[in-house]
Amino acid sequence: MNRIVFAVLVLAMALASSCNQSSKSNSQQGFGPGNFDPEQMADRQIEEMKETIDLSGTQEKQMRELIMENFENMSKMREEMQNSGGGFEGMREQMQKVREEQDQKVKAILSEEQWEKYQTYQEERRARRGQGGPGGMGRPQ
Repeated sequence: MNRIVFAVLVLAMALASSCNQSSKSNSQQGFGPGNFDPEQMADRQIEEMKETIDLSGTQEKQMRELIMENFENMSKMREEMQNSGGGFEGMREQMQKVREEQDQKVKAILSEEQWEKYQTYQEERRARRGQGGPGGMGRPQ
């Protein structure tokens, strides 16, 4: 009987330790419940775009500024909707409008060839979010 109790305790401790490591890993990557860090997410997104789109130094700076501006706008919008009791549909429509405006700004920064690559990159990101990847929480768009 003592062996069974001991085995259950060891198993519980191992499980708790494993969950703690997973939580630490997620918070270091900038995502997970309560661990949203726009700077880290922007860094990760810029790194992906540098590889995918081949950004110049100037473009990288412009894109980082645009991404951070977008995070701020989206955050303000979410806060306003929550405070006003606005529905999900209203927020979704506003966010769609902000995304369209951002796309126009991105298009002005990138060359034609880079813009085409950017569109493909965005589609891949949406597909990953729809599959439960970072930043999407499993919700399809």
